[in-house]
Amino acid sequence: MSANIHHLLPRTAVHSHTLITAYVESDSAQGFLLNDLGGRSGIDAQLAVSCLLRPQVGDTVLVSHPAGNERYYILAVLERPDTTQGTLSLPGDNHIALGAGEMCLQSAALSLQASDKIELTSAAIDLNAVTSTVKVTTFQGWFGTVEAGAVSITLAAKTLSSKLGRLIQRAAESVRRVDGLDELRAGRSHIRIEGHQQTQAGHITSTAKGFVKIDGQKIDLG
Repeated sequence: MSANIHHLLPRTAVHSHTLITAYVESDSAQGFLLNDLGGRSGIDAQLAVSCLLRPQVGDTVLVSHPAGNERYYILAVLERPDTTQGTLSLPGDNHIALGAGEMCLQSAALSLQASDKIELTSAAIDLNAVTSTVKVTTFQGWFGTVEAGAVSITLAAKTLSSKLGRLIQRAAESVRRVDGLDELRAGRSHIRIEGHQQTQAGHITSTAKGFVKIDGQKIDLG
């Protein structure tokens, strides 16, 4: 039985990437123009996919330069003169703009999905949309003051019930049609018509427990 001894030579290390730090001189849609800390200027670089924070002019960035390749990739933002603002660039041309105590989501379409619930708490909520669709099985709302303005409103409901302390309505014209029963119960009722009032019915029954008064310059019966 014999054994062969092989001498393993150390593998020569190959530096495939070189890391450098640089300043961002300009930012455009085509890429970034960098100024190397070693004195080199006019270096064209593009943003690495993993670098979500978009560099700004004046930032110090970490750049990777592959050996034998003319491309430079910005891996990370190391320092920024103003740390109160920034933009996160996400795949699909989506952005998250960050400011001093504020955040803005920019996307062509935004969807929020939660298996349990979504809760919004704020001092003020502003909603601006061309069209809006809301589908809710059960809706409950409590409001201190409600102000609404609309050109046209269409409401369809099987049953509408409202309890109001005081109801004040004013309209240029009002047209109401009731196919079934129209019943009014009030403690007192006062109707004032400036012009002509006309009532048409198949049968009219007026009943009063007390005094009945009809007053007019001319009264025609029959």
